[in-house]
Amino acid sequence: MSRLKRLILEIHRRSLWQVLLIYVGGALVAYQAVQALTEGLGLPQWFPGLAVVLFVIGLPFVVATAFVRETGAPPVAPSEMEAAAAEGAAPGALSGGPRPHITWRNAGLSFVVALAVWGVVATGWLLFGGRVVGLTEERESVAVLPFANLSPDPENEFFAQGIHEDILSQLAKIGDLDVISRQSVLQYADTDKPTPRIAAELGVDAILEGSVRRAGDRVRVVTQLIDGRTDAHVWSETYDRELTVANVFEIQSEIAEHIASALQAEFTPEEKQRISSPPTANLEAYDYYLRGLEFFGRSSEEHDFRIAVEMFENATQLDSRFALAYARLSRTHSYMYWFFFDHSPERLQQAKDAVDRSLEIEPDLPEAHEALGFYYYMGHLDYERALQEFEIALGQQPGNVEVISGMGYVERRRGNFEVALTHLENAARLDPRDGSLQSEVGQTYALLRNYAEADAHYDRALALVPDDAEAYVLRALNYVDWEGDVFKAAAVLREAADRGLDTVDHPYLGYMWVLLETSVGQDEAALARLSSGSSAAFSTQHYYVPKAMMAAEIYSRMNEPERARQHLDSAVALLEAAIQETPEDARLHSRLGIAYARQGRVEDAIDAGERAVELLPVSKEAWRGLHPIASLARILTITGRHDEAIDRLEYLLSMPAGISVARLRMGSEWDPLRSHPRFQALLEEYE
Repeated sequence: MSRLKRLILEIHRRSLWQVLLIYVGGALVAYQAVQALTEGLGLPQWFPGLAVVLFVIGLPFVVATAFVRETGAPPVAPSEMEAAAAEGAAPGALSGGPRPHITWRNAGLSFVVALAVWGVVATGWLLFGGRVVGLTEERESVAVLPFANLSPDPENEFFAQGIHEDILSQLAKIGDLDVISRQSVLQYADTDKPTPRIAAELGVDAILEGSVRRAGDRVRVVTQLIDGRTDAHVWSETYDRELTVANVFEIQSEIAEHIASALQAEFTPEEKQRISSPPTANLEAYDYYLRGLEFFGRSSEEHDFRIAVEMFENATQLDSRFALAYARLSRTHSYMYWFFFDHSPERLQQAKDAVDRSLEIEPDLPEAHEALGFYYYMGHLDYERALQEFEIALGQQPGNVEVISGMGYVERRRGNFEVALTHLENAARLDPRDGSLQSEVGQTYALLRNYAEADAHYDRALALVPDDAEAYVLRALNYVDWEGDVFKAAAVLREAADRGLDTVDHPYLGYMWVLLETSVGQDEAALARLSSGSSAAFSTQHYYVPKAMMAAEIYSRMNEPERARQHLDSAVALLEAAIQETPEDARLHSRLGIAYARQGRVEDAIDAGERAVELLPVSKEAWRGLHPIASLARILTITGRHDEAIDRLEYLLSMPAGISVARLRMGSEWDPLRSHPRFQALLEEYE
């Protein structure tokens, strides 16, 4: 008898056909249950597929038990089986004893086990995996479009914008509701896009539209809630009342309650209490507060922050118990300090005084705890205390994107890049049209050296905000780190120039242009750019580079030593004076160390570079702390201590950092290391 025939007889003898039929039938029934549970529990759509995989995994066990597990007399030898078959014996008679112990019990047990495993995974997802900060799949979502200003006086635009932002803030306090943040909805002001399209772009269930008319002592607010899928009006209301802060906040509270009710979002008594209390009774103070919000959210430029400070201070002078204005004032002071617009102890103390006053007036104010979190983060790099304050604020405002993203920034600075990425991506989901958030996500991917993903987010950022100068620089730098392609990077910067963005004095664009021009030998163009600007240095929170120092390096390559020396001396004088004013600024010590190295002052150079590392160690700042190490590597390279320089570069390449093999291969500052065997081996190892 052939082997195939014997196999078929054996399968028939062990009743495999019946068992498989039982198993497949049971699996189909179980799959239907899985689909129903997936939909009922709000589980991700890949959960039914997981069940199918588990059922397929269980199938080999069903088949295997058919061949290894039976009871009764021992099986008949193959020769006896063939003889019996030749005499026409029935398949069941060939066993020589009881039927095999492979029945519906074994098949049923296999798909029950598979279903149980699925249930464990589903339970784990519901308990742990489905909980992300500021975002859950079960909650309803809404976007509040900018309110139209119908006031006779166009100067009241700030008032309409302030009402809009306050309503967003009120809705963020409802834990069962996802609210798209302000930056994502601003672009829809005066839009003619149909509501379903806007809802699809923002990924929300409903859209709130409205208008504000302020005239004399009256305020009129008209709102309508629209179903994002059907374009049907769910609810509308007109509020026409005397213009008082109490009435304005009563309107905002009623709007929030109507939205929660219409979307069937759970609205707890505590949440109702939080949105019902007006922050001030002084209308003029409230006006100044709204003006401050306008300038605070306008840009990251020093001019706007200074005006915001003035507006918030006016509000607090008119109402000394205006806790919300004090909280925002503290935030603005912290930002002034963080971005080095005023990196003085006095500015930092102003931030602390303002938030202390806010908490003294209203200890549970979430905006005050948010401000205190930013104070600890930006002022002291005290990450633990910052996160504690952010958690308190998030407990009362679960949808606060600024808090969620703030937690991401803190985790990034403390070196938890993957955790930071999770927070920032969650914030970006709640604020999908905010280009700056897309850039932040991109920067985090770049630090993790996932350059392709970083580029995708930079592309998204520029599509959302085509005039974002920093996004152009980040994308250009990404091409350098990723592919070592300076020409592709230059093409990105030309796009910025075509949009009329400043390419001379801008701390990011101007600096990047000079670096790219010198890397391709366009020294004259770089010198022209350096001499045509009005600022003495390119300054950001990450670096401080005197323009004279860059000019000195160019003249040195052009073999004009006297002009190089003059510019280098000028740069050293500028840096030494700056250090006298802010001696704890690591950026200044790093750059001074490089300048000293160019002057041949070896010991002074190394001392300055090491001082920068001491002031801003990686243990204190996992992102900015990398820059002093890179600068020290440059100092050691210039001064001929090549093995020590390579030690630092090896450290930087071994961790998430803003340095790449492609940049090391193309950077002229590393030319003295090119022939060093350790340097060559290092590049090959991390290629």
